Parts: sequence; structure tokens; C-alpha cells
Amino acid sequence: MYALERQDEILQIIKERKSASVNLIARELFVSPATVRRDLSAMEKAGLVRRTHGGAILTGSSSDETSIHVREQENVVEKKEIAALAVKFVKNNSSLYIDSSSTAGKIIPLLARFSFLSIVTNGLRNALSLSETTTARVYVTCGVVQSQSNSILGADTLEYCSKLHTDVAFISCNGLDAENGATEASLEQAKVKQTMLKNAAVKVLMADGSKFGKTFMARSVDFSDIDYLITDKLPPDPLKEKILSSGCKILTP
Repeated sequence: MYALERQDEILQIIKERKSASVNLIARELFVSPATVRRDLSAMEKAGLVRRTHGGAILTGSSSDETSIHVREQENVVEKKEIAALAVKFVKNNSSLYIDSSSTAGKIIPLLARFSFLSIVTNGLRNALSLSETTTARVYVTCGVVQSQSNSILGADTLEYCSKLHTDVAFISCNGLDAENGATEASLEQAKVKQTMLKNAAVKVLMADGSKFGKTFMARSVDFSDIDYLITDKLPPDPLKEKILSSGCKILTP
């Protein structure tokens, strides 16, 4: 089978399932996992799919929010490196906001050593993880559950968040580029993040390098709204210069 024919079949498998692992594709097509990985790399460069940890998903539009189940598998090592830097902003008796993202959620396993934390989140999975792994007092925002992202969003969420103040806010984003700052696929997500950043003493954006140069539908924050960008590698020069000129500091491992 030629590479292009095989890639067409791979695309059909992913379309049917929305996502597929390397091993599953290899079994379906009777080829080696190494061959599948090469095909997926070529397909990602062509904009047909997005690579995930161990597989791939269909490339979504700028207004589609990727499933939390998929995001939890993407760039896991990089997100853990980012979380290891972010936790340095936490101390005993801190109040924190942690958004519903899988990136911000990576800080949760590192919070067990702290005492008397108060943590607000609009993420159902993050709230559950906090309750299971920390002794923090956990506050979950009210609002409507968005099943795709396991987020709580809407007008009630914004009203709830507007009454809060935290020492630190940890948020992530879908895209990060020099022209538009941090962007989201969901307008509702963007509004919640804007509200919590306004009400936090220290504002931290956690974003791995896969977000660089990408723009989504809803603009969430400008770089001037953020105190620190924590990422796994330095952004390309135009983006780095825009971030630093706004007064935002960049932290990398």
C-alpha cells in the first residue's frame, strides 16, 4: 500500500472515532506503529490531524473546543514541567483560582504538601481531583456544565467569580500569538478567565509550546493582563518580544 493510500485510510479511521491511538491504527491496517507515527507526522504537517500522546485527533476549527479527554493526553511531559514552575507561586494559606484546563490541572498533584489552601475552580475534573488529593477548601463555581470540556460556564459563573479575590490565578489558553494574545475556542471560557484574572493579585498563564502561533475565535487576555507566562520553551522571537514588551515575564524550565 502506498503512503498516500494508507494515510487516507488512517484519516477515515480517525473520522469515524474522532480520535485513534497509534496501536489501534497499526492493528487496523496491519502495519508497524513506527509506520503509523511517520504517517501521522506527515498528516499533521498537512493540517489533517493533530498529534496527541499516543495517537491523533481530527484538526478542529478555531471555534471548536477540544474534548478534555483528548487534552489530558496531549503534551503531558511539557505540562508537568510547567506545573513544577507554577507551584512555586503557592504557599500555605494561599487562595488560588485554577481554571478547567488540563494544563492548569497538572499543578493539583503538587498541592498536597500545602496547608490551609482555598481553591476556586470552574472545572469539574479539577474539582474532583482537588478533593481527592489535597486538604484544600475547594469552591466550585455555579453555572452550566459544558460536557465537552467539563467546565462550568455562563452568566451565573461570571457573577460568582466577580465576587471573589484570590492570591494567584492559574489559567491556560487554546492559542497564543503576537497579534491577538491568548485566545480560546469558547467565548464563555474567555469571559470566565478574564473575570478571574481581574480578581487575582498574581496572574499566571500556563501554556506549552504547541499553543504558539495559534489563534482561536475568542480573545481572552492581552499579555499586559498577565504577570507571568510559564511555558516549556521560549516562544519564537516576534511573540517573545511582544510578551516581554508588555511587562509580562516568561518562565521556562
